[in-house]
Amino acid sequence: MQEKISFTQEIKEELARNEYNENECKSLLAAYIKLNGTLRFSAHGEILTLKTENATIAKFIYSLIKKMFPDTVVSFSFVKVMKLYKATNYLVNITKGLNEVVEMLGLDFLNSKIPFQLHNKDEKVRAYLIGTFLASGSCNNPTTSNYHFEFALNDEEYAHSIIKLINKVKHVSLSFKVIKRRNKFVVYLKRSDEIGLFLAYMNASQSCSRFEEIRVSRDWFNSNNRLMNCDSYNLKKTIDIANKQIELINEIDKKLGIENISNQKVKTFCMVRVANPEFSYQEIATAMSEILDETISKSNVNHIVIKLKK
Repeated sequence: MQEKISFTQEIKEELARNEYNENECKSLLAAYIKLNGTLRFSAHGEILTLKTENATIAKFIYSLIKKMFPDTVVSFSFVKVMKLYKATNYLVNITKGLNEVVEMLGLDFLNSKIPFQLHNKDEKVRAYLIGTFLASGSCNNPTTSNYHFEFALNDEEYAHSIIKLINKVKHVSLSFKVIKRRNKFVVYLKRSDEIGLFLAYMNASQSCSRFEEIRVSRDWFNSNNRLMNCDSYNLKKTIDIANKQIELINEIDKKLGIENISNQKVKTFCMVRVANPEFSYQEIATAMSEILDETISKSNVNHIVIKLKK
């Protein structure tokens, strides 16, 4: 019987299944190695080891390294460990060609600043944050009593560098904060709507949809205002329409990529709709007005949906 994986693992494995271009691969790998890489010395020289308990992520990182650095010698292995529970550590070792990897990715394990060449484009910012999440991120299952998304980092200055990077994300307002927890500096997000937005931003579409479905269900039962102002028929109708639109958005994302939509209003609608399946057209119009800093009406939203279908 297969062991049920956590919601964090679901997100990470979905991100590992996505496709990435060369620029994205560099930024993603740089972030992951920065946080997960361990340098050690042997008689044959330096060895860089990357360790994870997730086989899918290990294979994904291994394939990226082989793709980006075909001349390096990289190995994949695993070891069984005994903690409070049985676990398997998957190891990716770079034994030759390490200097090329370090130079091309701008790696500096002692510097807390993120090299500009790794985040000078929107796609690189997203990829760097994805790599950071794969190495150090977690997200509570939305069925639990509280919403929580975080990056657990070792260095306070680097944590603030991640905050600055997040602040470069366009068209999405995210209130990440930093707190010290034991020996870690945690960059975290508590607002459920913003967690959904960030999952959508990372292109974790399936995880985002599951998160929002559970969140909507919970908020529906826990919110007296919603119970007083909505009847179940209208809510079901809204969600049915939203689900059809999200299916359409996911299909477009697979074939074109939401980030490649040139029409800014259509792109913003996609992000808001995926993050908020329960929203009416008026609520979407209000959210888009805040993001775009211009007045968007229900009629505008309707026209955007027509454009999206075309």
